[in-house]
Amino acid sequence: MKILVINGSPKGENSDTIKVTKAFLQGMGETAEIINTSRINVKPCLGCLACWQKSRGVCVQKDDMAAMLEKFKAADLIIWSTPLYFFSLPSNCKAFIDRLLPLETLAMYVDENGRTGHISKFELKTKHILISGCGFPDRAGNFDGLIFMFQRAFGNIPMILCREAPLLGDVPRRKMVDMYLSMATKAGAEYKATGAISAETQAVLDAPMMPPDRYRQGANEEAGVLR
Repeated sequence: MKILVINGSPKGENSDTIKVTKAFLQGMGETAEIINTSRINVKPCLGCLACWQKSRGVCVQKDDMAAMLEKFKAADLIIWSTPLYFFSLPSNCKAFIDRLLPLETLAMYVDENGRTGHISKFELKTKHILISGCGFPDRAGNFDGLIFMFQRAFGNIPMILCREAPLLGDVPRRKMVDMYLSMATKAGAEYKATGAISAETQAVLDAPMMPPDRYRQGANEEAGVLR
């Protein structure tokens, strides 16, 4: 299986989210090519639509994205590994997604939900998974925009949305972190075997690692705001 990891964290290999992704890959028993979007030269989309109207799927900008598109098209599975930044994506990762435009065409269709979309230029059978971490103890009201974006773009894909992700780098809480990462490894094994994550494993991965009140208290104490 050809797996491509799109690491959207500006921290690169030091990302908290990539720890969950690597645990998932360990469970799959697979290796992957990792693209760090903060380390490549991908400029923001110009919105000129030349890739649709003039150059037949070729962007007018000369940067690294042409090579990235070839990797994207060749992958069997793409794991989007990105932290939550301001309820969405880090800007470098969002630019990468925007530059996927040459894979589609100007022609439109209406899906089964009555929503209009653009017809793809290629019949890609690539599968997608989203793994994201945020610094809040709450899922609702934080991941909503990210969930909508990825479901709208790639369908009802598996997602691991890790709350309290900064704990993943907290050495004193190693036992708690190891338990969470072991569940991410289990999720990878389940996905490899069945193409899905079991409801039981998903429930653990969706839950906060620490009670939210304790997590908020610790964050406030670290910030010097005792409540």
